[in-house]
Amino acid sequence: MACNGTFAQSSGTNSPYSRYGWGILEDESQGFNLGMAGAGLGMRGAHILNSRNPASYSAIDSLTFLFDIGASLSTANMSYNGTSVNPQSSTLNYVTAGFRIIPSLGFAIGLRPFTTIGYNFSSTTKMEDIDGYGEKNANYTYLGEGGTHSVYGGLGWNPFKNFSIGANVGYLWGDYSHTSYVIFSENTIQALRRYYTGNISTYTLDFGVQYTQTVNKNTSVNVGLTAALGHKFNGSANFINQKTSSTSIEGADSLSLKDVNEIPNMFGAGVVVNHKNKWIIAADYTIQLWKDCRSPQLVTENGIQSYKITTNAFSNRQKAILGVQFVPKPDGFRFRDHISYRAGISYSTSYYKVNNNDGPKTYLATVGVGLPIINQYTKRSIVSIAAEYKRVQPSISNSIKENYEKVKPTLVVIDYFQLIHYKNRYPKDDTEVAYIIKQLKINTSLLQ
Repeated sequence: MACNGTFAQSSGTNSPYSRYGWGILEDESQGFNLGMAGAGLGMRGAHILNSRNPASYSAIDSLTFLFDIGASLSTANMSYNGTSVNPQSSTLNYVTAGFRIIPSLGFAIGLRPFTTIGYNFSSTTKMEDIDGYGEKNANYTYLGEGGTHSVYGGLGWNPFKNFSIGANVGYLWGDYSHTSYVIFSENTIQALRRYYTGNISTYTLDFGVQYTQTVNKNTSVNVGLTAALGHKFNGSANFINQKTSSTSIEGADSLSLKDVNEIPNMFGAGVVVNHKNKWIIAADYTIQLWKDCRSPQLVTENGIQSYKITTNAFSNRQKAILGVQFVPKPDGFRFRDHISYRAGISYSTSYYKVNNNDGPKTYLATVGVGLPIINQYTKRSIVSIAAEYKRVQPSISNSIKENYEKVKPTLVVIDYFQLIHYKNRYPKDDTEVAYIIKQLKINTSLLQ
């Protein structure tokens, strides 16, 4: 038996591995840690919106409104049995905003994808001559699309010095569609077509704590812990099995399941070392306990196929991240003094299984810069750009290998309302510094 495969470009992730489980889990990096491979469970700051740990919201600066938006441009290389393609895609990664409500209490809200599904590939298999009429070809095609999204709101509170707690409450929703069919070169053999569809809809709840310890006057250490609650939830799954001829559907079976899905418990820990705001080193470890989560599967028992709820389709997912940031002179007066240079690496395992084997491992490396925006309205907004290389390495031989190169731009607008305020109400030649001096009635003679 011989086999060869081809790929076609599709939307979303462009990954054949997104046909397993809920699809490909999306990256959670934001503007502040984009070039650090997403490290930052312990990160906090006056101008940081860190949705990975809601305790960080308590550090948002007073009288400040933060708006953070990110996107990505991706080129992939997928290879299988000597065949390769280079699909491209672009997507909006996230949108989030936040501000301080009262002293020590910050708020944030956001929208981001949780998983994505997108693939279109086919293969041809030569079948042995078992009836004396020569070899026949079986042409297999696999299509998939869909995914899930999350909208959330959260609070972060600093009840006492150096310690903060927070929580995000959200809504997770989406749907999926997987289609597989086989057509034979001998038209007297019936074609087979299978559809798998379903929807996902549930709440999400995650918590975070952060603690800051000063080592000396130049160095501090932040520790962050997070936990997300897993639970079963309502959701439907449908399976349709059809036999078709060249002109009509000859027969079909349809099965539906209810309450089929479960979201896992998730835990994370991170540490950040900050030296003079010049050097920041961050390390994270997270684990997602998917192993015992329920999911709908087509299984064969005693030669009979059935569509049922199982708990053996997933594995626990682990991820380790190391990131670093360098700012030449945080208190400097020149533009180049405030550019943030970032780099990071990560390693993660898969939460899904491939034909009852462990899924592929993912290796990631990133570099990036954060460029301050300086004009008459603001000196604190930042454009971040990161380049990312990701390798998806299968655990078993003769499987699809994937390599991704991505460019991820983000924009963090700080004091958004103040920008509009300045632009609409004050003379064009009135600089931010002059306005502040006048409003605070500072005696300029003291500045001489």
